[in-house]
Amino acid sequence: MVMLNSGGSWIKTAEVNAGDKLTFKDEGSWQENTKFPYPDGNPKMDFVITVLHNGEEKNMRMNKTNRDVLTASYGKDTAKWINKVAEIQKMKALVAGKQMEVIVLEAKPEDQGEAEPELDIPY
Repeated sequence: MVMLNSGGSWIKTAEVNAGDKLTFKDEGSWQENTKFPYPDGNPKMDFVITVLHNGEEKNMRMNKTNRDVLTASYGKDTAKWINKVAEIQKMKALVAGKQMEVIVLEAKPEDQGEAEPELDIPY
């Protein structure tokens, strides 16, 4: 039996669940978006990064909100995001004048080391 991958090579909101994990597999790159240009005809640039989701590598366009979340947690150097994990959340947002469900990532900052234990000193 042959199983065809219906989703293609891109992460799609309809194909993920809240709580799913993504692992970043490369540092990403800026790519020209020829499908959705600006109204004046100039091409938009998308930040695209490869992620591992449910055992499959997929491409993901990272909007500014998700880039900001990851930058706050993992820093501006996207090469340092490789093998880091983010959790998917889904929410409704206004996109091009339409209410749509979108992916919002959550990432935890790197461990800052263990906290010093509190001493139990009687006063």
